[in-house]
Amino acid sequence: MAVEPALGDNLARIRVSKGLTQEDLEERSGVSVSTIRKLEQSDRKSARVSTLRKLAQALNVRTSDLFQPSPEPVSPLDETVHADLFALRRTLKPVRGLTGVQIPDLDGPVTYESVRASFLAANRLYREDDYRAVVRTIPSLLLEARSLLADAHGGDEERAALTLLSQTFQFSAQALIQLQQYDLAYQAISEGIAAAERADDPLLGAWNVFNECWLFLREGRLDDSRRAAMTTAEAIEPRFSTGTPAQFATWGWLLLWGSAAAVRNNEGDDADEMLALARAGAHRIEGRELEAPALWAARGSATFAGFSPELIQIKAVEYAVVQGRNARALEIREGVRPSGRLASSTRHRHMLDVASAHASEGNAAESWAILHDLRTRVPHWLRYQSFARRVVDQLIEDRSRALRAEHAEIASFLGIES
Repeated sequence: MAVEPALGDNLARIRVSKGLTQEDLEERSGVSVSTIRKLEQSDRKSARVSTLRKLAQALNVRTSDLFQPSPEPVSPLDETVHADLFALRRTLKPVRGLTGVQIPDLDGPVTYESVRASFLAANRLYREDDYRAVVRTIPSLLLEARSLLADAHGGDEERAALTLLSQTFQFSAQALIQLQQYDLAYQAISEGIAAAERADDPLLGAWNVFNECWLFLREGRLDDSRRAAMTTAEAIEPRFSTGTPAQFATWGWLLLWGSAAAVRNNEGDDADEMLALARAGAHRIEGRELEAPALWAARGSATFAGFSPELIQIKAVEYAVVQGRNARALEIREGVRPSGRLASSTRHRHMLDVASAHASEGNAAESWAILHDLRTRVPHWLRYQSFARRVVDQLIEDRSRALRAEHAEIASFLGIES
């Protein structure tokens, strides 16, 4: 999590208001005086969520109270990616005027089948973690989807076009969040929710809220992330006796986002309760076919497939890492049984949790091995992960000897001076 002056100012102000010295806070939190001093003076470039949780807990405040305003990570994008984003920005924020959105003419006819094919092609790039390629495809994809809606003649035809448009915005937001382009992601989320509302599909709208929760979590807006997740989960909560797998999966994912925000905000009991509810939902539909609603043909069951008992275990590992219970995280990790249903990015993020736990437990070799594997297999994904940079920062800070060449290469790849 990036450190901004507001964090240092708030930490110092709250500490002083409690009548504590930096040494007192060290004794209460277990965080070293040198780290506290660097945070208060904004000398550190990043802070681990577990460190901030310890400080907030020692000060008897929520983690989110340390952020006013919330920190916003800086994207490591190069100039060519920024050029691609300019075209995407123009598409997400088109010329509107008094006559509505002005859609440029397209070469050739646009049909539901042609837009669906474009959507699936872009999704394949996303699953391959090639976000730069995704960014290049989104402008034309959104243009096609908007044109499809403009040509629709009401009824089922219009609803199908709205459903596809909403999913296109949802997909666009996911890619933009990965690239840490939060203003554009929020625009896509808002448009996706609006299209789902016009299609009268609350479940589709909830999947756009899914991205909103993720966005708020990335920005450090923990209260907002939890509120969005829980109000939406309550609105769509399925009956345990009659709920469909799609309903349980959507509801369960929202509970997981709510619990992820709660555990980072020193609200561990609430996080455990939400995780238990999600676990019950995952077991309720285990082994059942995860069929998507009829008009969701663009993404099909892949939209829901990751919601499973395996995902719950992976989240339990994540929460243990956030709470600083790294030995426990590694114990839970041993019990994770792969189902083959999780999205690749979810698995990659889980391995960063494992790498972080190993680093905190002094298992540097195991942590470096995971980072090397990710660097080799999914460099497109890894380079945008601020969490990976924090893990490497910790490994460098804790090292007892000079970095090996392959470790220095990973640090350099992530933009870290070693």
